[in-house]
Amino acid sequence: MGPLTLGLRLGLFQLSLGILGVLILGLLNRLLIQDIQVPAVLAAVAVGGQQLMGFTRVWFGHRSDRIPISRLRRTLFIISSTVAIALLFAVACQLMLRLANSMESSGGELNALLIGLLILAFIGIGIAIAAGGTAFSALIADRTTEAERPRVLSVVWGMRLLGVLLGSVLVNQVFGSACAADASRTAVLAGLERLSLVTPLLLLLLVGLGVVSVFGVERRTTGLMLTAGPVPPDVPQRLALPQLLFQLRTIPQAGRFLGVLCLFTFSMFLNDAVLEHYGAAVFGMSVCATTALNVLIALGFFAGLGLSGFWLIERAGNIRTAKVGAVLAALALMLMLCAGAEQSIPRLRSAVGLFGLSLGVCMNACLNLMFSFVQPGRTGFLLGFWGAGYAYSCGLATISGGGLLTLFKAWNGGDLFAAYGGVFGLQMVCFLAAALMTRRLDVVAFRNTVKTRFADVMKMAVD
Repeated sequence: MGPLTLGLRLGLFQLSLGILGVLILGLLNRLLIQDIQVPAVLAAVAVGGQQLMGFTRVWFGHRSDRIPISRLRRTLFIISSTVAIALLFAVACQLMLRLANSMESSGGELNALLIGLLILAFIGIGIAIAAGGTAFSALIADRTTEAERPRVLSVVWGMRLLGVLLGSVLVNQVFGSACAADASRTAVLAGLERLSLVTPLLLLLLVGLGVVSVFGVERRTTGLMLTAGPVPPDVPQRLALPQLLFQLRTIPQAGRFLGVLCLFTFSMFLNDAVLEHYGAAVFGMSVCATTALNVLIALGFFAGLGLSGFWLIERAGNIRTAKVGAVLAALALMLMLCAGAEQSIPRLRSAVGLFGLSLGVCMNACLNLMFSFVQPGRTGFLLGFWGAGYAYSCGLATISGGGLLTLFKAWNGGDLFAAYGGVFGLQMVCFLAAALMTRRLDVVAFRNTVKTRFADVMKMAVD
């Protein structure tokens, strides 16, 4: 199976996650706060509960590593998580509908039981995503060489973006007139009821995509796992998770890479909650015009994935590609500020497109670096560890964007342009700092140290 075919096949799983991402993080979050009128703090706890489960990625990765290579190590995790996510999404939809009807009939009084169950449903979704996502990443590592991986990851993440677009179309089709800016609460709740009616078909689609994506892809004995060196591949997995974490903490290259990954991730997502507001506040753009900025980012992101995966990484390597992406991102942010100073919407759109391109380059380079900083026999554990860092950095960036904007407004006496300039300026500094930190990364030294440290621990355990 060639890299493109494998990427398209595995990308079906990411396609399903892209659809669910729009429905969960976009639609359900918005409905909870804006239309059902649950207090924003409770809505954040409910929807954010799934994002807080990133730490479980380490445990699930370790568990899949412990399965003997003569059996399927990743497939069952991926299929089980797909089924669990789909079922829990259906439960969340029903709970939200009942919560909305309960608040309607009680004059806005919250039902504590329904809120509690909804939080548990989102936490369950987060755990399922952690289990399936970590096993999915490990499967890519198992089934690709370092030369094939950039192309496979480009296709896989391109499919994730396609899922986001399909999810947006689905929402528009199901909610119809309820998507209008002046839609009544009754119309929105009717749309939620229609969504609950089509949920069974949606569940079949999502589960089908997940199963088709990985069924028959995993090999029971992979060539990569047989190259683990002098230590038998099944031995290191018997180490307890606390032992692995302790040994990883003592490896300098592990801390350096985690710092680079977290700083890159924080930089990439810092303006998620700021960009549309920037277009509205500084340029006076309409809701539709600011929403269209996300389309420009998506198109640029897709181009960045293709450019890096099919050309740049092969010629420049992961670290240099990450540096190129960081410099392009800083340049794009500077152009956004210049466009604001000149009140030029066309220049803003060009800068936003360039920023999307830089995000695609940075994302692909960082993902490939994550797959480089692994060691056969500990692939799931290490990818779970890096994945947890990525997840929490992304969440922190999303929360920080709005908070920093408010802080800079207070410091500048309410000067909007200066406040946005502060956020974008900090983002530029973070990108350039991350690029400088990559100079201290050494993949070969990391792998050799990991192999030696874990082998030593195993010898002490045997002695």
